[in-house]
Amino acid sequence: MQLEDYFVFLATNDIRLKDTRIGIETVLYDYIYRSRTPEEIAKAYLSLSLEQIGRASCRERVYVLV
Repeated sequence: MQLEDYFVFLATNDIRLKDTRIGIETVLYDYIYRSRTPEEIAKAYLSLSLEQIGRASCRERVYVLV
C-alpha cells in the first residue's frame, strides 16, 4: 500500500485525507494538542472513518521519528 492510497498530496504543505476535504493537520492537531481520541475526532468530523483517523495518527508518529 502506498501513502497515496490514504492521502491526497495537493502541495508540500497541503495533505488531505483521501475522499475528504479535511487536512491531516486538522486531525493531528486534535490528536496531539487537544488529546482527543480517534473516537472523539470521528464524532467531530463525521466524514472521517476511524480507519482514516488511525492512518493520520500513524503518519504523525512517522513525522516524529524523522
